[in-house]
Amino acid sequence: MSAEKKPEVVDLSQYKRARADAEQQTRAKAKADAKAAREPLLGRRPKAGLILGLLILVLAAVVLLPRLL
Repeated sequence: MSAEKKPEVVDLSQYKRARADAEQQTRAKAKADAKAAREPLLGRRPKAGLILGLLILVLAAVVLLPRLL
């Protein structure tokens, strides 16, 4: 080989590390997006289930009590 063109030594571990970091960031972003997209059935209000249950009981009482009397 001539003095002008020397063989270059390439550190492949650096490329592997960069690729692994990119994959990890992609997975973390996908996990965060999935968590943000997942919303509870009744919304974010903690007492929504209680209110819904109470509403069902009141409606059932309005329908069933006149039939029993």
